[in-house]
Amino acid sequence: MKKTAVVLTKSGKIQGYVEEGVEIYKGIPYAESPIGDLRFREPLPKKKWDEIRNCTQFGPIAPQGYHDDPKIELPEDEDCLYLNIWTPCSDDKKRPVMVWIHGGGFIIGGGRPRSDGAKLASYGDVVVVSFNYRLGALGFLNLPGIPPNLGIQDQVAALKWIKENIEVFGGDSNNITIFGESAGGQSVTILLAISSSKGLFHRAIVQSGAANPRDFKPERSIEGAEKFIAKLGINKENIGELRKVPLNKLIAAQKKIVGNSLSLKNSPFWPYIDGEIIFEQPIEIIRKGNNHQVPMIIGYNENELGFLSEILTKSGGMKKKIILKFVRSAIQKGNMSKENLENLITFYSKVLEKKYPDNPMMYWDIILSDSMFKIPIIRQLEAHAIHQSNIYSYVFSYNSPKFGFAFHTFEIPFVFNTIDKKDVADGAVEVSEESKKLTKIMMDTWIAFARTGSPDNKGIPKWPVYNLEERAVMKLSIHPEMIETNEDPLLQAWNGIP
Repeated sequence: MKKTAVVLTKSGKIQGYVEEGVEIYKGIPYAESPIGDLRFREPLPKKKWDEIRNCTQFGPIAPQGYHDDPKIELPEDEDCLYLNIWTPCSDDKKRPVMVWIHGGGFIIGGGRPRSDGAKLASYGDVVVVSFNYRLGALGFLNLPGIPPNLGIQDQVAALKWIKENIEVFGGDSNNITIFGESAGGQSVTILLAISSSKGLFHRAIVQSGAANPRDFKPERSIEGAEKFIAKLGINKENIGELRKVPLNKLIAAQKKIVGNSLSLKNSPFWPYIDGEIIFEQPIEIIRKGNNHQVPMIIGYNENELGFLSEILTKSGGMKKKIILKFVRSAIQKGNMSKENLENLITFYSKVLEKKYPDNPMMYWDIILSDSMFKIPIIRQLEAHAIHQSNIYSYVFSYNSPKFGFAFHTFEIPFVFNTIDKKDVADGAVEVSEESKKLTKIMMDTWIAFARTGSPDNKGIPKWPVYNLEERAVMKLSIHPEMIETNEDPLLQAWNGIP
């Protein structure tokens, strides 16, 4: 292993390694370990160390009890506040910085390996950073006496460390793009809306994650927190006892409340309005123009929840009546009124019966995908467009050869050029001239935006900003094209529904 030169950060000296011309630094601590008495406390700046720190191994991911991918065994530990850096060279050349925030429903995932930044850094001459943050109950337990939204506070702490240190890695501290998918995309939206992140980034990309008001209601997190401590046998007046509970017991209690991994969207351990970090609904902050009005790309995948209809089909399928029963149950958890729900189901049924007469499984896919992703993203776009003229919208549209649709998370290996990594793409992508072409399109577009604030590049048509008149959206596919969403009949079904 070829070592890098020693790099002096404000926290201390570190040394990474070089692989295929890219300098890689793994497991850099950006805050004190949140263990012992620091469990359930705000992240503290990392104390300076004197020795040369060997940064050639990833740090543990946050404790979660589930694996983001069962095929990949990743060490988990409360001592998880680490970041990773990929750079062409730790010199004084000020390159654009791209900071990835991982998804996973705020309860699974980590800053690796899906987000291996080596190829993106090398191809685009950019500095790529990923990091871990606290998840689940350890990051989002809503109880008196515990600082709020610790997972979001971790993200801010990571961005502060990056802002203060990235120039010694060849990055530009005044050109930082944050980008993330799913819960990572929601994190980007939150960071756009909260005051504590001001000045820490300059552009933003939201992939399949928006400011859905149903997700941030504190009632859900309060109810979940009370169930959590009840399962542990702890009185909420004695929060100090939570710092003494063995980690395995905390995670076991968390799993009993969350359920299986397909229930992550219903987890109570989620960012919530607290009046301190997240003052009010992020979408309302954006509508008022009180967000950080940096250039932004936001979009979704064409069939976000297509994998659910795939699972149902493989299990023998279901009749339309049963499917709609499950759809009603899933949407009602967002507190939609019964009248609005029935109007919605009726409208969708009329459209989908004509389009998919022999495949009722698509009802599940399309209605829930729209409810959880497409509609919240469109509403966030509309909120930004009130005050901003630097917003771009996309839909990712490339069908997986394995599954036949563009499902949730499917765009990630194209952004990072990891389509050849079986442990990342899981066979959903075939390495071909076609998939290589799309990889180049995605990388060129994200890199152009990180460099200039505009996604325009030679591989795509001219990409106009999103506004309330034309609502122009870039269809990112093998043959990219601009589309207008004003004529989408299904969007009409959501008029007047909060």
